[in-house]
Amino acid sequence: MAQTHERLRDMILGGELLPGQRLTQQELIETLDVGRTPLREALRMLEAEGLVTSKANRGVTVTGIDLAEAEELYGMLLLLQPPLLTLAASEISDATLDAMEERLTDMQSRPPTRRDCHQDHVDFHILPKEWFGPILGQLVLDTYQRLGRLQRFYYNRRRLPDYIVELDVALLEALRRRDGQQAKRVQELHLLNSAIGLILDVDPWHRFGPLLRAAAGVGIKMQTAPDGSVTPPLKATWANTLDEYQPVNTEMVIDATCTD
Repeated sequence: MAQTHERLRDMILGGELLPGQRLTQQELIETLDVGRTPLREALRMLEAEGLVTSKANRGVTVTGIDLAEAEELYGMLLLLQPPLLTLAASEISDATLDAMEERLTDMQSRPPTRRDCHQDHVDFHILPKEWFGPILGQLVLDTYQRLGRLQRFYYNRRRLPDYIVELDVALLEALRRRDGQQAKRVQELHLLNSAIGLILDVDPWHRFGPLLRAAAGVGIKMQTAPDGSVTPPLKATWANTLDEYQPVNTEMVIDATCTD
């Protein structure tokens, strides 16, 4: 059963089974060479993870990707997490920073296409939630979990970009220095790159709205077309400049604050 679940999960996240695709038990039994009972249990586990949807008279389908929801979730993280990191930088424990460094080391040592690498990346970013308090920390965690499927689908299909790791290194360095403003800036750049990269990978013609409004709400001006469409790399300018700050060069969003 565990092997059947793992194989189906990899087929969905790897794009072998596409969002919205109907799954028939007979075809899966033949493809996976498994019995009906372990297949049904594996499908129940996948439904609990949100990877498949079961409806009466319609059978089981691979759960579709709701890009509008993903954009709002990224917008919510942009409004919530970076400002909290600004405050956390002065009081976050050395133990938490050491745990983040362990996750970063694990991520750097894994092949950039492995699911474990993605999990290390998520763990790295949710570890500071311990400082936020139980309610805010849980809200950050829940948001990352809701985004998890889209992120796993994206990173299982392509190599984890080098700049993602560089942004994580820059974030940890800023937190080690107790520099909350730079930690905030790095995380904002990280979230914008992740949101735009992942969403455009699924729909290159996506029209952005909530993410742009969230960015504007925290003082980030992004260069987009009037209809909300974007063509990477986007220039983004922050309302404030930071001393001795050198932005990481990324593919989707360029921090142009220091170069304009």
